[in-house]
Amino acid sequence: MNTAVLGLQWGDEGKGKAIDYLANRFNVVVRYQGGHNAGHTIFYQGQKVILHLLPSGVFTPDTISIIGHGVVVNPLQLVKEIKNLHDLGIADNNLFLSTAAPLILPVHQKLDIVFESSRYVKIGTTRRGIGPAYEDLCGRRALFIRDLLNKDIFLKQVKSLDDYYNKMMQYFNGEGVRLDSYIDEFIEAGKFLHKYTLNTTYLLDQLLSEGKSILFEGAQGALLDINLGTYPFVTSSNSTIGGIFTGTGISHKAVEKVIGISKAYTTRVGGGPFPSELFKKEAERLRQKGNEFGSTTGRPRRVGWLDLVALKYAIMVNGVDEIFITKLDVLDDFEEIKLVTHYEYKGVRNQIFDTSLDYLDNVETVEKTFAGWNTSIGEARSFQDLPGKAREYIQFIEDYIQITVKYISVGVERDQTIKK
Repeated sequence: MNTAVLGLQWGDEGKGKAIDYLANRFNVVVRYQGGHNAGHTIFYQGQKVILHLLPSGVFTPDTISIIGHGVVVNPLQLVKEIKNLHDLGIADNNLFLSTAAPLILPVHQKLDIVFESSRYVKIGTTRRGIGPAYEDLCGRRALFIRDLLNKDIFLKQVKSLDDYYNKMMQYFNGEGVRLDSYIDEFIEAGKFLHKYTLNTTYLLDQLLSEGKSILFEGAQGALLDINLGTYPFVTSSNSTIGGIFTGTGISHKAVEKVIGISKAYTTRVGGGPFPSELFKKEAERLRQKGNEFGSTTGRPRRVGWLDLVALKYAIMVNGVDEIFITKLDVLDDFEEIKLVTHYEYKGVRNQIFDTSLDYLDNVETVEKTFAGWNTSIGEARSFQDLPGKAREYIQFIEDYIQITVKYISVGVERDQTIKK
């Protein structure tokens, strides 16, 4: 059954582990949006590996891994990740890259820094160039993987783009980007990547016609969606389910199930509203227990209790069928655990997640408190193995969102996962 796996919070939900756990049930795993601002952490043979562009299916033998045209690609980063696969002894013969994937160039990374520094309100971007690369796509100035494969075309197009943006950066008193500082490296990356490239829309159509099962792997999270997230504190792509179709070219009819990923609590990186956020000692304890530091940037993540109002909104806009709860084990030592069940806005209690800043910055959270289970759950392999108080916590979530919690992660390893 073709399945989409999506983050339901502000990213960092543990999608890497979830997809790694699920991938061996599928013939194909597809990345369809985002860039190397995303980081999916996998534990492969006891070794921590962070993927930024490669689909998590690369760790599953015989699985076809595809990077669709909705992904903006820094070719140097992708080459680095593929070479790391080689160092781990993992074959890359089933990896494919869309020729229509837009390129992230050094000028985009420079622009990201300049624009972020000039904002009145800081977004907290990773400064990897993702936003400016998507801006070029919308502005019909983008360069693509296919352009990188032809040196003459690439030189001509990239020089024109760099000249255009260097003039803009002078306006912002920023230093421009010299073409000769990176061009040879990019051309060599194009030569390296050539063997992986093709029209992935037709490849996917062929695989679907052959009856292959496909797992669609999302990056970031639903609340960071450019249209449906907490704008302007969002990413620059559609991290909700619509991104699958625009980022691959396949029909909406191809997705038969949607699995949503949520932590047992909530985190967010960068600026933006966060109604359930914790502070000081309580926050630091949860952050350290969960190792909540960005896999891409190393930045400390903001942390808070699981917000069921926000979670239910993400379920609604994505048509989620099942939930995969991650990091339940992080809560093992907490005497009390809370869940946000309602918001109060101007004295009125509701269950509405309105993405406007005026609303979210002014809501008060209403919470339900649970007694903690105060024991390690890392060895649990069935729902009944969990302590009663942990089961009660999960059951309340299920009753609230009216969606089955099908999977529960109780540790970092692949086998530390409960399937109900």
